[in-house]
Formats: sequence, C-alpha cells, structure tokens
Amino acid sequence: MQRREFLGLGAAAIAGAAQQAQQKKPADESVTATATQDQTPRVGVVLSSYAGSEEHDGTKLKGLAEPRPVDADLTAAQFDALVRHAIEFGSTLTGGLHTVVGPDDWVVIKPNIVSCHGLGPEIKDGGAHTKYIPGSVTDLRLVRGLINYLVERKCGARITIAEGSGEWLPMERSKSPTDGWTTTWGGAFDGLSYKSMIADFSKRYPSVRFDIADLNFEDAIEMPVQGTPAASKNPGGSYFIPKTIQQCDKLISVSPLKTNTATAVSLAMKNYFGIAPGSKYGFPKSGLHKLGDPNEVMVDLYSFHPADYAIIGGSWGVEGDPGGPDAASVHHNLVIAGTSAIAVDMVGAAVMGFELPELKFLPLAEKAGFGGWEMLELIWTRGNELDQAKRPFRKAKPKAA
Repeated sequence: MQRREFLGLGAAAIAGAAQQAQQKKPADESVTATATQDQTPRVGVVLSSYAGSEEHDGTKLKGLAEPRPVDADLTAAQFDALVRHAIEFGSTLTGGLHTVVGPDDWVVIKPNIVSCHGLGPEIKDGGAHTKYIPGSVTDLRLVRGLINYLVERKCGARITIAEGSGEWLPMERSKSPTDGWTTTWGGAFDGLSYKSMIADFSKRYPSVRFDIADLNFEDAIEMPVQGTPAASKNPGGSYFIPKTIQQCDKLISVSPLKTNTATAVSLAMKNYFGIAPGSKYGFPKSGLHKLGDPNEVMVDLYSFHPADYAIIGGSWGVEGDPGGPDAASVHHNLVIAGTSAIAVDMVGAAVMGFELPELKFLPLAEKAGFGGWEMLELIWTRGNELDQAKRPFRKAKPKAA
C-alpha cells in the first residue's frame, strides 16, 4: 500500500486492515523476521580520494575508478561515481535505496536551498536574503546523481524536487531576476539549475513525471504531531504541512554539511525546516521559533514524514556562524548516505568534529521513536573510515538564551 492510499483510509479501516494482516501471518513468522532482520544501521562514507577498503570479513570493496584529492574540482563523471558508491555502501542486508523506492512510488527529493546566488541582502523583494556562499545549499550534482540512480533502476513513477526556503521567493511572486529554482549558482554545479535539471530528465525519461514543488506556497493543512509533541511552546503540537509532504510515498533528504548556532549541525534532519510553509510562518520563518527550541521543532517537523533515505555532503560545506560574517566555505569532497537519517546525521556530525552530547536533537528524536544509538560505534560505516573522512568544522557560537 502506498502512502497516499494509506492516508485516504479512515482510522477504523486502517485498524481493521492491520488486524486482518496479523491474523493471516503464521504464528512463528514475526519471531523469525525479528531474529533475521538486520538491525544495524549502515552508512556509506565515501571521499573523492576513496581507493578501496575491506569489510569486516575481509571482502574487498572496490574503490573509485578515478580517485581525486578531497579538495579537487571533480568532473561530472567523477562526482556521479562518488554519489553511486555512497548509495551502494549505504545499503543493508535487506536492501538499500533501490529497494526502499518502488517503481510506482511518488518520490520527493528535499534539498536544502536556503539561499540563492544572485540575491543578497540588498534585494528588497519580500525575501530575507543573506549572502550566498559555496556550501550553504545542497550540491545540485548530488540531486542529479540521485535521480540518475533512481531512474536507471526504474525506482519511482513521479520524482518531485521540493523546498520551502526561508529566504527567497519564486520569481513570479518576487519579480526578482532569479530564484532558487532558476539560478545556475555562478556555474558552481556544472552550470545546473533545478529547472534545467527537471527539463533534461523529463526529455530523457518521458515515462517518469518530473516536477518542482515550492512548499512555501502550495496548499497546506494544519495537522497534529502523532504522539507527544517535542516543542515546549506548542502544546497542541499542530503544524501546517504541505500536501506534497503528506501525500508522497517516499521522501529523501539531501543536504550539505553545515554548522548551526541553534542545532550545532544542519544536516538531514535540520533540512526539515524547509517543509514548513513560509506563507504560514513568514520569512525567514520566525513563526517556527515561537513554537519552541529549534531542536524540538525540528523533531516535530520530521515526524510528519520521516526520511526514507538520507544523503549529506557534496563538494562544499559551511563552518562558523551561518549567515554571519565569520561563515566560511569548506571544500571537502564527501558523500554520506543511508536508510537512517539519524545515523547519517550522527556520522556527518562526527566527520565535522562534533561529539554526540553536542547534538541536542538526538535524545529528542529517540524519545519520539525515530531511532537512536548511544554510541557512534554501533553504526556500521562502509567505505572510508571515519578518521579518514574527518575534517573538523569551526563551530558556530550558540545563540544567547
């Protein structure tokens, strides 16, 4: 059953279907499934310099055909190989991305497009622009590589790129000369824009529907968090959630490595701030900060459709105070991928030099039932060792209470 079909059922119908399925299941099937299920989260960690490694049992893992230094400029082919290696290494014994996404699924890819090249603080068009620097947004080549991987394996009948930036507005609303969908980012990502990417894939794969969803302005419904809300100033636990996020079958979070003043790091889970519509929470979404600590709000937003897969990294990240005068780009060719967004974030934070107690959202996410591991060592990383991938990021100064 696909997610959009599930949402169309009433509560009684859902309960009845679940009870019927349980009655049909052999008595010992659940025990066998529990015993054999691979519970260990696996995360692919691949630098552009990756030349191969070994599994714990001595199995050889093939390296990149053209390994390059971690601060090298990569060709399209080299970057695509980096993405594919990380996705393959992020698979578990029961499957990976190609088994998570079915052939008829509606797949939403959620990049981080917080700022926009060509729109700075001097632009007065209703947005809340900060200066764009490399690493502040998702590497478009990551998104292109992900889509290539999906369509080649016939995963997904519809693929939507969806974002709700807290800073820029679509051109038809702002009347500015560019926006996050149309900018080519000064040529930083092989000259790609999201609109050109969608047009190219639509032409090459006419049997798949490709589109863009601006989450700031599409229809949204106020919905309660299932269970106990994490946000302390939002006891009702209700948020406006765009229909695209509610109804899509699978959601993939794709984010760069960034530091953050409120949440320490901005990775796969922090990317969920972009699902909250600016039409309801304002620009730069200050309405969300009235609902509670950003770590709490992040976990609440994540609960409306937890990521089915997560990819973080790219060629550039950001260290220091994001949007502040000491923010700086970090050139570090690295892709981290896996089926558990929390495990991916833990590995990404470790690569950036953070300790787990610094990540206040982890215990909140575990309490909400999204998984959690007290020790990083319990996560099975494949590809590069963490010590090889590590590049400490200068931390952002926490905001004063």
